[in-house]
Amino acid sequence: MNYISAQEAATKWGISKRRVQILCASHRIENAIRVGNMWILPEDAEKPSDRRIKHKKESNLMTYKTNPIRVARNQIKAISTKAMQLLLMDGLSLNEAKMEIITIFASELLAHYVHSDDIEASYSVVCQTTETKRKKMSSILRVQNLIEKFISQYGLFCDDSLSWCYQYINKIGEHTQYSSTQFFTEKYMVSTLVNSLHIEPEMKLMDPACGGGNFLLYCLDVIAEKCLTKVSDSRKTVDKLNKVLGNIYGYEIDPCLAVVAFINLRLKCIALMTKYCGNCDISIFNSFLPKIFFPADNTIGGALDASFFPQTIRMVGKPVGMKIQDVFQNIDVIVTNPPFQTVKGMGEKQKEYLKQYYSQCKCDMCNAFIELSAKMLKVGGKAGLVTQNSWMYLNSFTSFREKLLSECTIHSIWELGSNAFYDLNGEKTNVALLYFEKSLPQIKSKIKLTSLNTMETAQIEDILSSDDIYSHFVLQENVLNNAEARFDMVSSTQLRTNLLNSEQYGTYAVPMQGTSTGDSKKLIRPFWEHIGDPDWRLVSKGGGYARWQGLNHYCVKWGKDGEYIKAIKGSAIRNAKYFGETQMVFSDTGTAGLNVRKLLPEQIFVASGPGIRVRTGDRYAHLAFLNSRYASYYVRLLSPKLTIAAGYIAKIPLSEKLIKSKSLSILAEQCIDLKKRRLEKRPYNIEFHYLCHDETISVKRAVHQWLHDDLYCEWTQLKLEEQIDQEIFSEMGLTKEDIDAINAYLGSKVIYSRGSSEKLDIKEWPEIFTKSLDYNCDLKRTKATKKSLGCDGIIEFLSQKFSISCETIYNAFTKEQVDLDKVIELYQTLYFHALVMSALRYKEQRIGMSVADISLKSGITNNAELNEFKNWIRTEFNIVHAESFLKCPIYSFDKNSDMIIPSGE
Repeated sequence: MNYISAQEAATKWGISKRRVQILCASHRIENAIRVGNMWILPEDAEKPSDRRIKHKKESNLMTYKTNPIRVARNQIKAISTKAMQLLLMDGLSLNEAKMEIITIFASELLAHYVHSDDIEASYSVVCQTTETKRKKMSSILRVQNLIEKFISQYGLFCDDSLSWCYQYINKIGEHTQYSSTQFFTEKYMVSTLVNSLHIEPEMKLMDPACGGGNFLLYCLDVIAEKCLTKVSDSRKTVDKLNKVLGNIYGYEIDPCLAVVAFINLRLKCIALMTKYCGNCDISIFNSFLPKIFFPADNTIGGALDASFFPQTIRMVGKPVGMKIQDVFQNIDVIVTNPPFQTVKGMGEKQKEYLKQYYSQCKCDMCNAFIELSAKMLKVGGKAGLVTQNSWMYLNSFTSFREKLLSECTIHSIWELGSNAFYDLNGEKTNVALLYFEKSLPQIKSKIKLTSLNTMETAQIEDILSSDDIYSHFVLQENVLNNAEARFDMVSSTQLRTNLLNSEQYGTYAVPMQGTSTGDSKKLIRPFWEHIGDPDWRLVSKGGGYARWQGLNHYCVKWGKDGEYIKAIKGSAIRNAKYFGETQMVFSDTGTAGLNVRKLLPEQIFVASGPGIRVRTGDRYAHLAFLNSRYASYYVRLLSPKLTIAAGYIAKIPLSEKLIKSKSLSILAEQCIDLKKRRLEKRPYNIEFHYLCHDETISVKRAVHQWLHDDLYCEWTQLKLEEQIDQEIFSEMGLTKEDIDAINAYLGSKVIYSRGSSEKLDIKEWPEIFTKSLDYNCDLKRTKATKKSLGCDGIIEFLSQKFSISCETIYNAFTKEQVDLDKVIELYQTLYFHALVMSALRYKEQRIGMSVADISLKSGITNNAELNEFKNWIRTEFNIVHAESFLKCPIYSFDKNSDMIIPSGE
């Protein structure tokens, strides 16, 4: 899809540019996208009719297409990778190749902005900044062609493309000391923060971790729009732009990246010259004087030194050094995206530095930059930062929060959740944008809290660009007076009251940390690899999502009192003395929500699948409570990380009546029994139950029964879980408002049919059903959407995916409204695999067996079915067994002997 600017659309339609911008912002032009401070729209977009549509956009019902910025970014990544390959193959060193690509990219951008074909002249000008010498190599021309093609296709998305190019090439080859924490700021984050700060030309702006200058580019754009007009005098425009640049400061600890920021700002000035003056000459490039600084010598603290040390810094393009304090003074606005680095993986010198000079920040770089901003701003100055949201919640940051809330006025926080960065998908990083002012909060100071962390990235971008209503206001003094000065982004009245006034789960049970093996790949293995070995014990490894029971595939090399683990450097035995008293385990991966399971006899637990020891109450009632949506809501609310720490489970508010409830206990036991019926069908579970085919029915009938038994067990479990949720909601005094808040935060879980309001389009169900299951007929992934909790079966998964009740989906399957032929084929594979593994009795012995003997033991007597079974063993067993057994097979079919033999023989 090709795009045009708002100005081009205005000319095309004969209306003002402002009118086009309004049409875009009000969602009257389909697929219009905001890029920085400008709107772009599809080239073939039609002018909307002259009418006003006054309604609130239902953002949650929209289908969001891939943002073209993201498409362009993927192209930059591909081009950067290819360019590095070409130059390295031509003999350049890693650093030479990086600077060559930056120079070529900048040269092509410069030529593009001035509408020139003279790439040599452009290259010559840029070389004066990058200090790169022209090389005569065939690969250079190929790199130029790649970049030129990109710019011709994505010209509207080029203002920060050089930054992203640097990020991608900097991660190729040997990592620098900075590359692991260099993730540049997305445009929608930049525009949200800068637009909130209301910057003016006379303000001194600073980005103390400026990277490639993404924030500074947008600030320059915004200020230029306020002070520049269409003129023909290019000299005056150059002077005005330099005056604007005189108030825009950037500091970057990586000298090479500082050069990129410097070039970016010069290129932006050239683009603005073209916009306001028409074409300009390439030579003007060197007339612009951005104030980008970097340390003259190696430094641990970087910009953080500004509070304590007279660090010597240099400005790009200037040989003379100066003290960092000369730059970090009289600052009106700080806007930055600091390094996302915490104590884990941090070097010892940096840890000591932060402990000594930023002690309340607890070795968190984001927190340190928040503190730096508060120190460096003038009184009344404003700061906008991209942060990890852990500072809002973690107990260890209580004193940090108290200081910030006491000494500064927080205006806005936008919680974006994980996947907020395009290039950090799936990473354990929860992002929040923070806007505060260096002024004492007033009695009625309110913080605007916007919680978007359960939404997809495209939806977040749309909401932020259109100022949609997903916000609420809280008094700052109320946040300060909360327990541990913790932020509460979404709670309703009773949910908040429960958190403040109810007893905590830790009063009645002890969630515990698990053992760290120090080498999980070596010491934790599938249980089927060590049948009968007394040194290996069944272990709760976690690492997935399963309620009630499940994920029991592994064993750990324990020996006597953990001797093998103790021998590993970096290991830690934790809570081993409580193994015999532990009743439950949970997965520490928190993205899918709290999921708790029954601990099996003789099973122990490790760090990724920690245990819970009941002090008071019925253990099954405990299990019911912890698997409720109520418990998952509070864990997600309390824990900012994408892992679930035992301490946060202990803080879930509850009533003692719940963990002593006989009805909850009965419901939980029923859920376990139903879940166990499903687990017993799958050979990779320790619960697997050997089977023999019933010769009185056909294989097809048996497979059909297996499928429908799974569906019945899941449907019945879902109904029981609904009863559990309702009992807990009632006991905890939740109103419709509170339940709506839980559903808004976790995604709705609709069990019973809503009648005619449910629109069914079942054509795609069979394909989705089949693609969602692995060879064990278990879900490949348990989350249907970013917002939703994990799913414990296919009915729940499809319900979440299509926003249709579980009852409607169950009825569609059982009443054969859906073609299940493909699903039956998958279940037949599971059934045949189970028959083979039962014949081998793999949980007791490790022997080979002929196909003929396996067939005899299978119980299948019909000749046609028997031949089909034998053929399946010979053609399908190897791949199915390997995939079903987590790529750790213990058997294989040997065609020479026509036998299933133990692997390795």
